[in-house]
Amino acid sequence: MIIGIDIGNTHIVTGIYDDNGKLISTFRLATNDKMTEDEYFSYFNTITKYNEISIKKVDAILISSVVPNIIIIFQFFARKYFDVEAIVVDIEKKIPFTFAEGMNYSGFGADRIIDITEAMKKYPDKNLVIFDFGTATTYDVLKKGIYIGGGILPGIDMSINALYGNTAKLPRVKFTTPNSVLGTDTMKQIQAAIFFGYAGQIKHIIKKIKEELDENIFVLATGGLGKILSAEIDEIDEYDANLSLKGLYTLYEMNK
Repeated sequence: MIIGIDIGNTHIVTGIYDDNGKLISTFRLATNDKMTEDEYFSYFNTITKYNEISIKKVDAILISSVVPNIIIIFQFFARKYFDVEAIVVDIEKKIPFTFAEGMNYSGFGADRIIDITEAMKKYPDKNLVIFDFGTATTYDVLKKGIYIGGGILPGIDMSINALYGNTAKLPRVKFTTPNSVLGTDTMKQIQAAIFFGYAGQIKHIIKKIKEELDENIFVLATGGLGKILSAEIDEIDEYDANLSLKGLYTLYEMNK
């Protein structure tokens, strides 16, 4: 058994893989840098028992993190409870893509590395655009296996929270698919504008990427809120909720 831990700014997503690398269970909890390895193990142990998953023999623990100060908690978790040294994703690992000449890739995120790794495994012969709808929304563009650039914009929840936090009377709303672009009360108007406005941003970004590449592209999406948006945006060819966890295992296979 192998455990994969994908640490984001908002959530920590854990995947459990069988001996063939197939995901057999996933769960998530809120990111908390005050949590100890013992508290995390308590969550982990409870959820695996509930799902009737035996965790007596763990061969490897994989960590991808965009929150550096949390990594050490999971290194302690790996050592204390499973007697293994965690494998931490970074740019020094063997990866299936190269960077375009002149690209400054220092600080390139572990989340983006594993997303691209899995996308390249699935579609090695395509020009790829990968959107990850997380706390921030990122997009990465690869042409013939070469990373040529990307972008970062505020995530959907971040946009909603900014509107709520910087106004006196506007409510915090849930991101959902509205019935109409014309909201009939304050809450529905925020939901409509956020949904269609964000979808419009993504559509235009894809349009500009196509113009700059002047070649066919394949657009992949992942991330917690990506499923809702992908249903609205025809330009997104595929949504894969577990792209990151799959990529974490694929990277492990390339480097073990």
